[in-house]
Amino acid sequence: MIKRCCTFEIERIETIDFGKGLSMNIHKDRVIIIGAGPAGIACAFALGSKGKPSLVIERDEEAGGLCRTIDYSGYLFDIGGHRFLSKSDVINRLWNETLGDELLKVQRLSRIYYKKKLFKYPLSFLNTFWNLGMIESFRCIVSYMYCKLVRPGDDKTFEGWITNRFGKRLYDIFFNTYTMKVWDVPCKDISADWAVQRIRGLSLRVAMKKALLGTKIRNTKAIYEEFYYPRKGPGQFYKKFKELTTQLGTQFLCNNKVTCIKHDGQRMYSIMVKDDQENTESEIEIDYLFSSIPLPIFVRSMLPSPPSDVLFAAERLRFRSFLIVNVIIDKENLFPDQWIYVHSPEVRLARIQNYKNWSPDMTADPKRTSLGLEYFCTEGDDLWQMNDVDLIDYAVKELERIGIKSRKRLINGFVIRKANCYPIYSLEYQKHLRVIQDYLRQFLNFQTIGRAGLFRYDNSDQAMLSGILAAKNYLENSFVDLWGSGAEQEYLEM
Repeated sequence: MIKRCCTFEIERIETIDFGKGLSMNIHKDRVIIIGAGPAGIACAFALGSKGKPSLVIERDEEAGGLCRTIDYSGYLFDIGGHRFLSKSDVINRLWNETLGDELLKVQRLSRIYYKKKLFKYPLSFLNTFWNLGMIESFRCIVSYMYCKLVRPGDDKTFEGWITNRFGKRLYDIFFNTYTMKVWDVPCKDISADWAVQRIRGLSLRVAMKKALLGTKIRNTKAIYEEFYYPRKGPGQFYKKFKELTTQLGTQFLCNNKVTCIKHDGQRMYSIMVKDDQENTESEIEIDYLFSSIPLPIFVRSMLPSPPSDVLFAAERLRFRSFLIVNVIIDKENLFPDQWIYVHSPEVRLARIQNYKNWSPDMTADPKRTSLGLEYFCTEGDDLWQMNDVDLIDYAVKELERIGIKSRKRLINGFVIRKANCYPIYSLEYQKHLRVIQDYLRQFLNFQTIGRAGLFRYDNSDQAMLSGILAAKNYLENSFVDLWGSGAEQEYLEM
């Protein structure tokens, strides 16, 4: 039985009682969840708490998806940094009741590296003015005032949306280069949805007012100065969360990949699953299916194949992949930030995580520092195919180019590659997404969830909520439109 008894209220929806560990034969209802990331495992937990245990199929050997924590020689590394920050009472209570005192409150410090200087992030007017110098700062202010008045940009594009609100010069300095690193697509070809979803709430006018007049900014949705973080990384939460979910009767089938989803045009009736360790394939019948795998991959896995227009739309929905070079440096203090955004165009390095500044327990030796050097890439490109030894050498050279001396103190390192991490908001992505949505809505026993499944750049708390809401749809025969819920980010980030 579960030791904790949790009852959560999901916004304007009736309460779910997450507390009674009921034992049930998993094959009775044949409810299947593809993917044990934040959305999948939250969905399984919500189902299990109502006496509907499921079978969760996960390609990796552990649950957590992109929120896993890797133990390497006693040093703990995230797959990118993951703040525990949410305006959802449901998720906050779930985090707190699962981890208790193991959930630390962390004072945020992150900065932008540009032209050999570090800028506070979120941008501080005085700090930015000082680093840019009087002449460049004056140009930025004039550009800002001009663009606010004339609005020369196209509000439908990322470039135009940012230019109209920050000015062309600030756009070039603080948005263009980093955004190109993330997406490898010209900013004029990226939908403004990306800016609306991730950057809205940042304001030069508000920053100036705060700096010059000392005005307190209320209800800002952009960046918060503190957050919660598990003592041993987000993987600590998902490991415990999986244990609680298992106690509710849920089964996890890890190291298994779904290769085919069979249907009759109205219902999904079975899936083909390949065991990567045994190199065997089996068919599992289903009564109800939840999927958090990338939406285009799901569509291409369907048998019979969807209509040609649906397949065409799936080909046009693309993801950006992610690569992290993790290194251990024999130096106690490198910089005080949890992470640094690297905006300088002379390196491909996009972001640096300093894990001991997230939690001191992330490093086995407090006199050493563990870093995650993050690169956004495309599966199969030159970075993706580079062997690990050369990639570590490449990343350390870039680290030195921006002034962080590390080569002589490098102790060890390893590389993590994760495909299909970030949905690319092309100018026409909504049109293609609607084609797939309209097709999938005809299936009576299926819901897609999570960032990859919904093709929406959600944070982990919103991915979890999508899984919980999908479970409620199934349990109560209700309808919450997952495509529409959570579209607005509560906490935003570049």
